[in-house]
Amino acid sequence: MDFNDFYCFRLGAISRKMTRYYNNKLAPYGITIVQSWVLLFLSAQDGSSLKDIAGAIQLDSPVVTGLVDRLEKEGLVVREEDPEDRRSLKISLTPRGREVVEEVVPAVVEYNQRIRSIIPENDAHAFERALEALEREL
Repeated sequence: MDFNDFYCFRLGAISRKMTRYYNNKLAPYGITIVQSWVLLFLSAQDGSSLKDIAGAIQLDSPVVTGLVDRLEKEGLVVREEDPEDRRSLKISLTPRGREVVEEVVPAVVEYNQRIRSIIPENDAHAFERALEALEREL
């Protein structure tokens, strides 16, 4: 049996390779690719709730809670009480968190451009449609 005949296997293998690549690039900053998605989201939506972050990066809230715990220990984010709802917490970047975001954005953008360069321009729309169809299906 050739596992490469299964698209789900190939997509998973590619995803793991991309994760390893990004994690190696981000290791000097003490963060993982998934943690970087939290930081990048907060750079645009600072003061968001765990629920908002989880929805944006498509992870369960308990997973995001663990990510935020680790980012808080690294001094990259802070939890603050929501003045409008004391039961809710808002997550914000620290000044150090903002610095890390500024430093990692070029690596993320560069790799995204690298991926885009692999896809022939006339196939890019078909690739996007295929990704969207896969997302809808799952």
